[in-house]
Amino acid sequence: MYVNCDSVDYARKLFDVSLYRDVISWTAMVNGYVKTGELETVRKLFDEMPERNAVSWSAIITGYVQKGLFKDGLELFNEMQLQGFKPNYAGIVGALTACGSLGALDQGRWIHAYVDRNGLELNRILGTSLIDMYAKCGCIETAQHVFNQMPDRDVFAFTSMISGLSNHDKSGDAIELFLKMRNEGVQPNEVTFICVLSACSRMGLVEEGLDFLKSMSEVYGVEPGVEHYGCMVDLLGRAGRLDEAKKLVSEMPMKPDSYVLGALLNACRMHGEVELGKETVENLASLSLGHGGVHVLLSNIYASVNQWEDVAKVRMEMENKNVKKVPGGSSIELDGVVCEFVAGDRSHHCMGDISFILLLINNQLKSLRFDDELVFE
Repeated sequence: MYVNCDSVDYARKLFDVSLYRDVISWTAMVNGYVKTGELETVRKLFDEMPERNAVSWSAIITGYVQKGLFKDGLELFNEMQLQGFKPNYAGIVGALTACGSLGALDQGRWIHAYVDRNGLELNRILGTSLIDMYAKCGCIETAQHVFNQMPDRDVFAFTSMISGLSNHDKSGDAIELFLKMRNEGVQPNEVTFICVLSACSRMGLVEEGLDFLKSMSEVYGVEPGVEHYGCMVDLLGRAGRLDEAKKLVSEMPMKPDSYVLGALLNACRMHGEVELGKETVENLASLSLGHGGVHVLLSNIYASVNQWEDVAKVRMEMENKNVKKVPGGSSIELDGVVCEFVAGDRSHHCMGDISFILLLINNQLKSLRFDDELVFE
């Protein structure tokens, strides 16, 4: 009761003075700290548990996944099975979320096979988790197969599938699925419209995007948020309609955030709009969002119109203010093990082999481009 009322301190006091604590009370306490995000306390308490069950294992797996510690969450999921516990729905969903975020397709497939072997019901939550995992791991056809298998599909299943289709360059299918969702009487939510507007942006469907934005409140009773305006700014910007994008930003019912202004700044880079780009960077700086990526974008805008002196000034300003661009990162699964990489980091023990393969790929791509030019000529 105390945990559900967000009073974890009271729950802990009662737990500490309890004379008899079974696995249920221990698990309730672990759940309480999971809700507050205190993972160090969660792990300490979990390690002290005299007895565990599938629910307590699922609780700590969920805690790690919610905090973005996906690799640790998967390791706990594997350890749980090594200790002889069968994962329940919550543990499976947590592990699938981790697989999707890490791109751990092999482990995700194994979990799907486990679900089939044990005859677990493909309910809304589990089905949506599988769709999300397969879509994020690049298997959009398998995601569609799972979606079609689901006996009962809610707004979350539809939204996950729409998002996956949009991210896999199937924006037309995503919009078509949205229309099917509407015909089946499933009410879209805020996230659904973000996915649909993103699909419109990728296809350059400006008028359709404007119609969707307008219909949100008028037809579905969903008030557009800053994310929806950001999608619309991106759509207008990609289409070269920068005046309309700027007007939309100025007329928004809320202050623009970094996503909205970032979309406008990226449009300025695409179309070489220097003055609007400088104005947007100033707005970002006033919101304390003038990070390295923003300066790099402004530098690229100047470079696109050959204003090299301004490029040098921006780079000099970055050095003087010690502003650095956050390095990019990626991960890949190999034989069930997730390997993570950060730009500029050459500490991997196979870096020599990796560099050699990248060199071969680069040379192959150059050869293909050269062959294409010969065919064109």
